[in-house]
Formats: sequence, structure tokens, C-alpha cells
Amino acid sequence: MANLDTSQAISSEAAISYAAVGGSGDRVKYEPGMFVVIRNGSGSSTTATVTVPGNTPYGVANPVKTKTIAAGADVPIPLLPAYVDSTDGRVAISCTPTTTVSIAVMRA
Repeated sequence: MANLDTSQAISSEAAISYAAVGGSGDRVKYEPGMFVVIRNGSGSSTTATVTVPGNTPYGVANPVKTKTIAAGADVPIPLLPAYVDSTDGRVAISCTPTTTVSIAVMRA
């Protein structure tokens, strides 16, 4: 699992820099206005999953957020405060499958 820090975030004027997604997922350092772009370079869809820490008021685990990315598509996913793991200040994101799938961390 790779840690992607805010130093890898870019402004809208810069070229987007993508990295291969980690086989066991990635963790993005949270800052307000951050989002990730998942690029699916494969010939089939991939699913991006954001693991939301904690429990609901009913005591069950918070539901994960999933987003299906079509073959050849780039999809932005905003990072919300509710997604942050309070132990390290990061958001956990994974993709399945990972072949030819990449991620960019950006700031709005």
C-alpha cells in the first residue's frame, strides 16, 4: 500500500502526474479541497473503493464508497472529511482490478 502525500498534489495549471495504483491500495494524505483522479487504461471497467473508517450511529461499520470507472475513462473522486482515518490523517483507496489503472492526487 503506497502513501500518496499532498506534495504530489498539483494545481489545475500543471500537467497531471499519474502513478500506478498500489496492488493493495493507496493512502492519500487529506487536506480540504483534495481529490483523486482514477485513470483506467484497461479494456474493462475497474472499481475504485474508498474505505470509510468508523461506525454508524447504529454501531455497524460505515459503508464504503465505490465508483465504477469505465474502460479508458478518467474519473475524479473528491476526498471528504468523513473518509479520513483519524489515526494517520489519510484516506484509503483501492481499485479492482489494478492492471493499467493509475491515480493522480489533485487540489481543487
